[in-house]
Amino acid sequence: MRSTSCFAFSMAALLGCGEDLEIPRPRTDDNPVLLWIGDTPDFPICPGGRLDYWEGWADVRMDPQYQNECGTCACSPAACVLPDSVGAHEAPLCADEGVKVHFAGTADPPGHCVRTSPLVPGDAFASVTIKPPTMAPSCDPSKQLTPPPLSGRFARACPWTGEYVASFDGLVCIAPESDGSCRPGFSARFEFQEKIRDARTCTPCECGAPVGGSCVADVMLFSDASCSDMLISINGIGAEEEICYGAPADSPLAGVRVVFARDEPGTCTPTTTVSLVDGTIESSETRTFCCSSADVVEVIHGNADD
Repeated sequence: MRSTSCFAFSMAALLGCGEDLEIPRPRTDDNPVLLWIGDTPDFPICPGGRLDYWEGWADVRMDPQYQNECGTCACSPAACVLPDSVGAHEAPLCADEGVKVHFAGTADPPGHCVRTSPLVPGDAFASVTIKPPTMAPSCDPSKQLTPPPLSGRFARACPWTGEYVASFDGLVCIAPESDGSCRPGFSARFEFQEKIRDARTCTPCECGAPVGGSCVADVMLFSDASCSDMLISINGIGAEEEICYGAPADSPLAGVRVVFARDEPGTCTPTTTVSLVDGTIESSETRTFCCSSADVVEVIHGNADD
């Protein structure tokens, strides 16, 4: 947005141009500043890159259309997850404890041939237990939202450097008199509260338990790592307990393919519909600026063009 009508010029020009104007020289203890005023907190950089600036605001409020809301909560799907291992048993009917055989990389992408880890020799592989695919136990809520933007008037007061900087659209300002009034030539009066911090946060979004969805997998086991010699193909493994399957005699287990026969994620409903603004805007004492008035600046600029 365009900043409030402000004018930037050197102090020398302000005090030296327009000889018919009675412009008092600022008192030495006034610590003149360049004051930028805008309707957004997008402050410009102070001339010379100075960091000893002062920031303030006035009439600061949240946009009424947001009504103190950060945004609407949403939940990701509860994803289906393929089984990542089987239990290889030396005894028939899965009668022994067995060895857990991992499928490294089965999800990248699903269905490609992967080497089992470890490779199971034929004399140690008589049966196999296969776990069903699972559904994620929860959904991920919306990422942490941010408070809505503020509206109002914003100010940054930069130390006066004695030089005109075209990129800084500001007014030359001094302190008010002891009675609070502004001196002639510095009659544009502004009051801002010192900006401490925007301490607002947003209440977190949360999700209920997943409902619906269906996860079904097909698992193919191979005696070689290139998945060309199939041992077992088990189709339609749903969300039930792991099942025991017999293996061909004297056949090693070296490769596997795992794919989704059905991949329908569950859905979750947000337990809170809207994320609300929590916290406050923290301000400090009010500071008054007496600034070079617009008519003085216009006269000076007019003289410079003659």
